[in-house]
Amino acid sequence: MHPLEERACDELLEHPLLRTPPPEPERPRPPWVRKPRVFKVMARFPLLDKEFYARWVNHQKELQMMRHKVDANPPALFPELYLKPRRLDFYSRKLEENMNVNKDLIKKINLIQITGGMVDCWFKKTGTIEHDKLLRRYRQRQLDEIHYANIYLYTRMLKAKSEQPTTKELNELWKDTKQKLILGAALPFILFKTGTIDKGMKDPAFEKPFHIYRPRVYMTIGVEGGSKIGQVIIELFNDIVPQTCKLFMQLVRGDGNGYAYNGTRLFRIVPELYCRGGDVTLDNGFGCYLPENRGEPMSPENFNLKHSIPGTVSMVVTSSNEVCGQFNIIFKPLPQFDGKHVVFGRIIAGPFITLERISAIGLPLGTTAFNCQIRYCGWISKSGIMHEGIRNSIRFPSDKIQQRVSVK
Repeated sequence: MHPLEERACDELLEHPLLRTPPPEPERPRPPWVRKPRVFKVMARFPLLDKEFYARWVNHQKELQMMRHKVDANPPALFPELYLKPRRLDFYSRKLEENMNVNKDLIKKINLIQITGGMVDCWFKKTGTIEHDKLLRRYRQRQLDEIHYANIYLYTRMLKAKSEQPTTKELNELWKDTKQKLILGAALPFILFKTGTIDKGMKDPAFEKPFHIYRPRVYMTIGVEGGSKIGQVIIELFNDIVPQTCKLFMQLVRGDGNGYAYNGTRLFRIVPELYCRGGDVTLDNGFGCYLPENRGEPMSPENFNLKHSIPGTVSMVVTSSNEVCGQFNIIFKPLPQFDGKHVVFGRIIAGPFITLERISAIGLPLGTTAFNCQIRYCGWISKSGIMHEGIRNSIRFPSDKIQQRVSVK
């Protein structure tokens, strides 16, 4: 701004007529005096009993002293909270419009209270009788629809139930929970004396190429008649040993004839070395699975990968150079297995304490202190959805027969 313009503005602002008037002095409020309550009561009729009149007067006083449940008074208005000096005209117009709207609303509310409801007695005629009849029918249909909607809403409110379970339902749930606790307490208690497994070992030969998809399989392992040990996820090397991975995946899904890993046990566990399972025919290590379309068991595919890290999964090869569907999971590097068993996968997820607990169940001669069972197993799709495989339906020999066979 030019200095001359600034000087002219300063002189204009210093004009005495534009100065802010001094504030008005506050007036002292008069002292508050409590007024006696005055009740509106009719005089007693001479022929009316005095006791009845006294009770009626007390009743009228109680009615007049009752507080309203719904406050119909308008809210307090404090213009100084939102009025600004530079927009007094705008706010005054808005205030006047709001006051007019409030007056109309109060008039309508008063009319509804007096008449007991809004009654349209000033129906304007359009000039033709037929058109008026159609308008009345249209309005009647609208009123009927509103009436039916209110009835429907009222019935839904009557039939509505709380999502919170009732006491009876909670008692039934507690009975089921109590029964489960009793059954769980009756199961044998197993104390896992676990060792330590090296988790940081890696083998570059197991790394997945960027352009190849490897299927994944999950297994949930637990003690038969006891607690759950844990769940592991196995990655299959279908780019190195595709036929072996196909056989393993076939038994994970279930071949349709009752043979599957789901429900079988880990029949051999050597502490801190390896565990073996997957006998879908006898469940004791002496069975051999023969696929439906093959006349003889499959021969080993190749021995390119080594048993170099804990969690490696390999397919067992018998002394007659046959692959019967049994698999090993090693707990430490076992070079003595290289060239004898086909490595086809590795454990990529799941706590290592699962392998430590499995190792703790084994005995030095390879037997188990408790039956370690594959409770659930299945495959994981590319989108991450878990699909459970079919359970093994083959009738295995009893434990006593299995012990005799193993001893022989």
